[in-house]
Amino acid sequence: MRKRQREFSGYIDRASGGRVSGWVYDRLRTRDRFDVEICSAGAIIGVARADALREDLAQAGFGDGRYGFHFDLPDGDYPDETLAARVRGEGFWLLDSSGRGTFADGLINATRRGLPRLEATLSLRAVDDRDVEIAAELQSAWTRHAGGAGGRQLGGGGAMWTDIVSNRHRPLLGLLDGGDPRALAQCLVDVQKSSAATGLEQGVRAYQDFLAASPEGRRAAVAPFHDMLASLAQYIGLARVECAEQDYVGETLVASSRRLVAEIEDALGFSITPPAVFDGLYGLGMGENVLHGRDIQALYLAMRAIEASGVARPKICEIGGGFGKAARYALLAGARHYTIVDLPTVAAMQFFALRRALPEAPVQFRHPREPSRGEGVDLVLAPQIDDTTVIDSDIIVNCDSFPEMGDAVCRSYFARIGRWAPLLLSVNQEANREVDASGRQSVVGALLPDYGFRRRYRFRSWIRRGYAEELWAAPERDADA
Repeated sequence: MRKRQREFSGYIDRASGGRVSGWVYDRLRTRDRFDVEICSAGAIIGVARADALREDLAQAGFGDGRYGFHFDLPDGDYPDETLAARVRGEGFWLLDSSGRGTFADGLINATRRGLPRLEATLSLRAVDDRDVEIAAELQSAWTRHAGGAGGRQLGGGGAMWTDIVSNRHRPLLGLLDGGDPRALAQCLVDVQKSSAATGLEQGVRAYQDFLAASPEGRRAAVAPFHDMLASLAQYIGLARVECAEQDYVGETLVASSRRLVAEIEDALGFSITPPAVFDGLYGLGMGENVLHGRDIQALYLAMRAIEASGVARPKICEIGGGFGKAARYALLAGARHYTIVDLPTVAAMQFFALRRALPEAPVQFRHPREPSRGEGVDLVLAPQIDDTTVIDSDIIVNCDSFPEMGDAVCRSYFARIGRWAPLLLSVNQEANREVDASGRQSVVGALLPDYGFRRRYRFRSWIRRGYAEELWAAPERDADA
């Protein structure tokens, strides 16, 4: 028997204070009344009959106005952001006009089916003997590779980075130059709670804000991370892409973070939640460890780089590598070798983080004129880069840092990287925002054509609003592509 056609309209007006209220109406059959299933984190917790008089609906021309419902929540833990309502026996989920914008704002995926119970937590970790051993190795490597005038330059990152590194990394520099590996290890384990991590991952302000936040505020802080997980699952093909035109929304987002992580890990064949490296990093709780949004962004970047390279086991070079997270994921996913070009103090943090998070892979500083051994991760100091630099990769990647470098620094890279790899993958924003007196943020696509690069594709990032993903072919090797 053919199902009757419906043309629903309906909203949740309130989902707080222990009550869910709203209305639902069928434009084609105004005499019909409906049962509404109240859900929390995707599970039905009760049913309400939508037949209460709503004078506002009657005055607005919605039949006799008897389409309202009220539902008092049963005893239990039902966070407001997990609540949703649907018409029983139908596929219609009520829209939300309750003003619960804190969680939905800025998300890629719709919250019409509610969010799961998000586990917002902080990593807890004390310095151990292995941290001290790695810190001692770092101090030794730092003396050998960053001792010259080129390696000592703290700034030079352009625009935002000149201030961040020059002013906020000086305590770290003093410990790198010192002879106390335990003090250096303590600094590095605690770095996410300090200004040294600002612009890289968390930083002191975000840490303090998370500590001061209410439980609801903490869940709101990690909601974008869960949204990235849902989008990543869609990119991989583990979930269907949302389509508002077909009223197919919210299905992936209502799945728990742990379920999404388990499905992604099954598909990829390795763990995506990194081992604990830092103390005080907030994120989605995954057992004893924490998954941060930067982890998900880095995993996406690594997967896109491998796919875009066209090589089964590519050699990848990243300019501006954060804490080395994309390098870790790329090697786990099968990349043959990874090079990171970054500022000296940032490279020092990468050395520590990668040695802790990927102990099976060699991590070493390399002078840009020296050939690579082709193993693990090479850390190349940006101030030492010149026209004699030796980097042999299948693809160059950059996420988040080119815009902050400013045009002059970007141009110095764009004039050289065509000799390092045949392709450049850029995942960056294009706000072109003014950065104090140091200039404006760069727009990658506005500069690259000046150096003979040809754009292969351009589309929006799967996992981040406001980010353009572009693949560019380098001029020297374009004929061979």
